Amino acid sequence: MHPSDFSPLIESCCADVLDSMYFTSVVDVRHELDAQVAPPAGLAFSLHFEGDVHGIFGLSLDTAAARTLAANFLGEEETTLTPEEIAEVIGELANMLCGSVVSRLEGTSKFVLTHPEPFAHAGAPPDGSPMLVSTLNTAIGPVQVWVALDPAASAPEPMEEARA
Repeated sequence: MHPSDFSPLIESCCADVLDSMYFTSVVDVRHELDAQVAPPAGLAFSLHFEGDVHGIFGLSLDTAAARTLAANFLGEEETTLTPEEIAEVIGELANMLCGSVVSRLEGTSKFVLTHPEPFAHAGAPPDGSPMLVSTLNTAIGPVQVWVALDPAASAPEPMEEARA
């Protein structure tokens, strides 16, 4: 599997989750293969996923967009939310987006997701990992998501040659 295989899933899954749970529409999506993940300008979370494919899923967005999404999700006024509440909701958004994307991978079985961690603490993708960076342009601003695959963990086991 290659990160580019995630492009259509990211577009449909992220648009579905943002629209249905956060009441925010995705206007357009731009994908970049093997791009660098931009340093977080606001809130950023990442989590690991393991199954038939192993990798890291990340999310980052600016503080104003994070506040609006959290308010939409919780049905609260933006001014009443604490930074901790906003971070909790954005961590859950990362979890929902990753879960939605990996659950729609073809030919896969169950996946295990780690708890979303602030990106600064979760670390960057391993060097040399194939990566897809997608920018979801929404009415409230851009939301960047990325998927980095662990090629060693995702590669099929080599088959032993049959002896006649």
